[in-house]
Amino acid sequence: MKHTLKLPQSQQDIIVQALKVYQTSLETLGDEISDNIEYQIFDIYSLIGIFKDTNVELRVELDKETLENFATLQGVDFPEYCDSMYDK
Repeated sequence: MKHTLKLPQSQQDIIVQALKVYQTSLETLGDEISDNIEYQIFDIYSLIGIFKDTNVELRVELDKETLENFATLQGVDFPEYCDSMYDK
């Protein structure tokens, strides 16, 4: 059985903020990190667009074993947002 979590926009916004910081870092330090960093920067622009678009629903899907062991493996509880977790 798969468990699915719809990622709330407030959480997607956190990802957008983090991607923007990463984007700025790559644009500033990119040449020092890699010769082909422009491809990664382009992908970041795409990801920012996906995560900030309120008409796009993003879901996380995981199996029962992964869900049950998440806290042990990651050191934090798996997030449960109101009415956003359901089983398939």
